[in-house]
Amino acid sequence: IDSIVEEAMREGQIPGVSVAVTRGGEPVHVRGYGYADLENDVEATPETVYRIGSVTKQFTSAAIMRLVEEGKIDLQDPVSEYIHGLPAWSDEVTIHHLLNHTSGVKSYTSVPEWLELMPLEMTHEEMLEVFKDEPVDFAPGDDWSYNNSGYYMLGMVIESVTDQTYAEYLEEEFYEPLGLEGTVYCGEARLIENRAEGYVVEDGEIYNDPPIDMTQPYSAGSLCSTVVDLTRWARLLASGEVVSPASYRTMTTPTRLNDGTEHPYGYGLFTGTLEGEPSIAHGGGINGFISYLAYYPEADVSVAVLSNSQSANSSAIAQEIARRVLGLPEE
Repeated sequence: IDSIVEEAMREGQIPGVSVAVTRGGEPVHVRGYGYADLENDVEATPETVYRIGSVTKQFTSAAIMRLVEEGKIDLQDPVSEYIHGLPAWSDEVTIHHLLNHTSGVKSYTSVPEWLELMPLEMTHEEMLEVFKDEPVDFAPGDDWSYNNSGYYMLGMVIESVTDQTYAEYLEEEFYEPLGLEGTVYCGEARLIENRAEGYVVEDGEIYNDPPIDMTQPYSAGSLCSTVVDLTRWARLLASGEVVSPASYRTMTTPTRLNDGTEHPYGYGLFTGTLEGEPSIAHGGGINGFISYLAYYPEADVSVAVLSNSQSANSSAIAQEIARRVLGLPEE
């Protein structure tokens, strides 16, 4: 594992990487490599806190499923029941469509004007203005397209039925009860112990990452975590300690489109295999950071790789590690 990570860091000019591998909940390999902060010579450790980008989505999905179990949300409810003032599409798009990226609503990260807004702190109303009046890409359920607007709105749904902020709800329901001590809503102003700095590589030089205000990724990508917390989370989620086994099956069931075709995405999680070994996984990319978390249920193995550079291919690193741990053929 050391050689896999160190080679990837050299090839990609990656300042820092943290890795955790567990089997049956017990650590197999847990280590930090390189630097969490180049300017201050702070080394990366297993406790280094990284932005995890879209790995956030499975936390949002799990929160929705818990509220479904409590009878506060129905998966077939239209978005308009929870978020008011949206165009006509909100009467047809359901919570189910938001969870599996089949809503057809324009993803705000694909709206060209959004790039100029990225550094700004924005309210929910301002974020909705970015995408709500854009033409829809397709009718709900007709196709699949990765969609950050959908997961942003899911956070608003959570807030509307709990009377808590998204950050407060996750902390109360997940982080504290599950012992996720390094997982946090990653606001810019907040003091976060062990927080890594993010970087980009341009023309062979390493630079600080461009700014993004974390009000914008929100429930689609605003969380920070550690590799230790994420491997723990993946196993707890699969074991029925976060949501019920039935809810987890729903989260990990491939999406069926209106024409009957399947897509391997469930609710906040990709389903698939690695050399025939079933896997439940998701990656994340956000300014300065690339993340990947995978769980292999038949082997009860979790692999988390977090890096603080957009030049990193954390999924490739994690999958190569998984091949070694699971005894699968190397690529």
